[in-house]
Amino acid sequence: MKTVLISGAGVAGCSLAHWLRRGGFAPTVVERAPGLRPGGQAVDIRGVALDVVERMGLLGPVRAAATHMRGMS
Repeated sequence: MKTVLISGAGVAGCSLAHWLRRGGFAPTVVERAPGLRPGGQAVDIRGVALDVVERMGLLGPVRAAATHMRGMS
């Protein structure tokens, strides 16, 4: 199994690690932040993103964690 280093444990880094693992790689994700950040940002999962989440097998957990936010400014 080929090892891969991914810098950043955000949405993109973790998604990349998921797909690389499914593709037969051994990803290692590194993050410089010392821990989880206290705040957060809404993640918009519609259209193609919804299809990707479903293919990842995460549609149920994502729907369970939905905030039902109507908008923000």
